[in-house]
Amino acid sequence: MTKNNPSKVENGRLLKVEVQKILTRIEGFDDITHGGLPQGRTTLVSGTAGTGKTLFALQFIYHGIIHFDESAVFVTFEESPTDIIKNALSCGWDLQHLMDAGKLFILDASPDPEGKILPVNLILSALIERIQ
Repeated sequence: MTKNNPSKVENGRLLKVEVQKILTRIEGFDDITHGGLPQGRTTLVSGTAGTGKTLFALQFIYHGIIHFDESAVFVTFEESPTDIIKNALSCGWDLQHLMDAGKLFILDASPDPEGKILPVNLILSALIERIQ
């Protein structure tokens, strides 16, 4: 579901234009962002360890699948897919069921367990290929 949030600057004055928003259905978030995340744009969620980035992303994905019939790919760089599924279940989100239904794919893009350092372009190319 989307929502418009108009605003634009013209001649140094703030005017109104439509910005399509995607509702996240995350309690309080859609209110403080005036309708959710901007549609068709990349949104960076950043923060130090333990600030809720993974939970935010999983809740957004879960609600998108459950309420809006979307599909999703979740790429993890640190936690194992098993741990992510287990942690999400503690919040009441059955990711395994969504995976079994073909609505969610969790891609484990963790660094090489042997500790080999690979060139960034090789890692990115391989990751894009795996996502596709």
